[in-house]
Amino acid sequence: MTEMIHTVRLLAAAGIASLFAAAALAQSSETPGATGGTEQPTPVAGTAEWPCEAPLRGEMSIGAMWQGPDPAAAQEEWRKTPAVVALVNEIAPRRVAQDEALAGVRRFAAGYQGEERAKILTQVFAGVFETLSSERNQIVRGIKRFYRRQEAIAHRMEEGWKMLGEIDPNTTDPGLVEQRTAIQQQIDWDSRVFDDRQRLLPVVCEQPRVIEQRVFALSRAIQEQLAVTQ
Repeated sequence: MTEMIHTVRLLAAAGIASLFAAAALAQSSETPGATGGTEQPTPVAGTAEWPCEAPLRGEMSIGAMWQGPDPAAAQEEWRKTPAVVALVNEIAPRRVAQDEALAGVRRFAAGYQGEERAKILTQVFAGVFETLSSERNQIVRGIKRFYRRQEAIAHRMEEGWKMLGEIDPNTTDPGLVEQRTAIQQQIDWDSRVFDDRQRLLPVVCEQPRVIEQRVFALSRAIQEQLAVTQ
């Protein structure tokens, strides 16, 4: 029984590890256009509540994604420019294919020239970065909540095994038999829920990196358009 309780305690870690071999083989649909040549967010050392194999990285950095004009003013102005807001809403969502989003950047840029082109494209970058950075932060918080819930389920299963161990399995007392049955049913249910959620973990853990790659690809496309002479 002691060995079984110890196994339940380790389920969160062991279950996660067993799933990452398959996840490592999966390729994100965002990979084209993001080759890893960009600087990555710095890993956060000693971070608790993080179940993913890849280390938790800090927030994305504008400096790592952008070598164009200073975006400070654009960070304040982009929401005041309807055309920019419309484009950001069109190209930022991950449901939009990356190739389609990149083509949208090129079409948009073709309508501007000179200093206006540089200003408006910098605003587009600021909008894309802010939008996707916020989404990434929400996902990171969600993964941490996921971890805490899995830990709670594992703890509940552990406590259930302890309670079962305190009840004679050969008892004929109706009350104790009913109690054992209820405890076992709860453990079985928790185990199924835990396992079902664990199967989702590799896909969930991939999402922050997918967003980083999308921001990099869009940033590069915007900067390429800055260099185009009209």
